Amino acid sequence: MPSRILLIILCSMAMVLSACSLSPQYKKMEAQLEDLRIQASQAERRLQEMAAELKDSQVARNKWAQDLKYLQVQHTYLKKINLQLSENLKILRLELKKKESVIELQGQVIQLLDDTKKTIETSLKDQIAAQEVEVIEAANKLKVIFVDKILFDSGKAEINPKGQELLRVLAMSLAENNNHNIVIEGHTDNVPLSAYLMKRFPGNWELSTARASAVAHFFEETGAIDPQRLSACGYSYHRPVAANDTTEGRRQNRRIEIVLEPPE
Repeated sequence: MPSRILLIILCSMAMVLSACSLSPQYKKMEAQLEDLRIQASQAERRLQEMAAELKDSQVARNKWAQDLKYLQVQHTYLKKINLQLSENLKILRLELKKKESVIELQGQVIQLLDDTKKTIETSLKDQIAAQEVEVIEAANKLKVIFVDKILFDSGKAEINPKGQELLRVLAMSLAENNNHNIVIEGHTDNVPLSAYLMKRFPGNWELSTARASAVAHFFEETGAIDPQRLSACGYSYHRPVAANDTTEGRRQNRRIEIVLEPPE
């Protein structure tokens, strides 16, 4: 019995002594474990921060991708607009160049018309003074208007001697200046033709056209004007310049207009 008690006492003392010897090592391990826990906690927190940063980066990346796509679309659109503007600019430059050419040509035409007008006015000054001939310049055209009686006897389409003389003088001016086409227009009043005249001319259409054609033939055959520059047409009484209800108005409407205009 005492031996057993002694054995128990000895075991107890051995355990106490063993515990005393292991306590520093346990505390060391416990401290290391606490450090590991702290490090693990820090690592977990850093991992969470990095996950948040990664999420933010992905959001930013997605936004940048959208921005990039938008900018690419804008670039394509602006490139297309730039190409269109370049083409439009080329067209505008060509049009401007054409307009400048037209303006220059118009200036030349106006100068030629002015020179021609002066020449005609000098050549036909007596007839102009007597109001038998009128010279009008408008819209890049020059009109030389003859009252019909100065060129034709009543009811006839043959140019009378006085008319031939005047047209010969005019033809000299027109032949020198070959930069204009020449349109001869015949006009009448609204008085119906007599039965005698209707045997030759069914109406004022035919009479006005015949007189215009006679002037064109004269310019070609006697005035030596290139026939490609000439054209003739009759308007009957459908383009009056005055009322047909007076003698003076009808006199003004019976006319031959020789129109100088730029070539097309």
